[in-house]
Amino acid sequence: MRTRTHRSTLAFGTAVLAAGGLLTGAPAASAAAAETYCNHIDDSARPTVSPGATGDAVHQVQCLINYYSKYSNWLEEDGGYGPKTLEGVHWVQTCNATTGGADGVVGPSTWSALYTPKPACALS
Repeated sequence: MRTRTHRSTLAFGTAVLAAGGLLTGAPAASAAAAETYCNHIDDSARPTVSPGATGDAVHQVQCLINYYSKYSNWLEEDGGYGPKTLEGVHWVQTCNATTGGADGVVGPSTWSALYTPKPACALS
C-alpha cells in the first residue's frame, strides 16, 4: 500500500525541477507535470466518467487525485470507479466548486479541476 510520502517526494521533485528551470531560463514545471506522470489517457481525451465505470479514464482520475490534489486518502489506481474513488471525486468537486456540485460525475468542470486545481486544493 502506498503512503502519502510518495506524493511528498513527487511534489519535492517537481519543485526542484521548477527551480532548476527558473535558474537555467527553461520553462518552469506546471500542470504539464500531471500530464507527464498521469498518462493513462491522452490529455485532450476527457470522457465523462461516472461511478461504476472502468478503464484508463478512471485510472487517470485516480492518478490525478493521488498526485496533484490535497485529498487525504490514497486511492488504489485500479481503474475501477468504486466508493473510494467517488469520495475522492466528491472532495475534488467540493474543494474546487465545480459546475454541477459534488455529483460524482467527472465531466468537463471536474476534469479541469483535476488538471488545474485551485491553489487551496492543489498539492504544492
